[in-house]
Amino acid sequence: MEKTLTLFVVIVLATNNLLAQNLEGVLQNNSQENNASFNLPTDIKFKLDNFFELIIKKEYKNALENLLQNSPISKKDEDYKNILKQISKSIELYGEIKGYEIVNLKIAGTCYYKIFIIGLHQKYPTRWEINFYRSPELGLIVTNFKFDDISEIYLD
Repeated sequence: MEKTLTLFVVIVLATNNLLAQNLEGVLQNNSQENNASFNLPTDIKFKLDNFFELIIKKEYKNALENLLQNSPISKKDEDYKNILKQISKSIELYGEIKGYEIVNLKIAGTCYYKIFIIGLHQKYPTRWEINFYRSPELGLIVTNFKFDDISEIYLD
């Protein structure tokens, strides 16, 4: 009986270690599967993937610059600095981002998209909302960008 219990504990601990080591891959795979269920235009999906990949690599400024390229938001210096500060603060509070999932998508016509996202941090999820507009002159730009820690709103 004692040997059986010891064997059981060893198996549980070994399995737990394997699961913990593969958690990052699981989060990214689940994110990709969830995101694939939304029929996003390729250029928007590319921008989001690139943004979160750079955030995961801790290249916050580069991530934001790429996402907001040609966007009116990038010209508002104080807003831009505030967003960078908030991203850094969220990483500090909730841990590193390991992936993201799209939870909803609203489309107005063929040119305007509002994407609702959960950022998959180590300790607590964050809520991201990003609006993309396909401008006739500027191409694909971000017209609204916000995030916070009120992710439970997606459950209401």
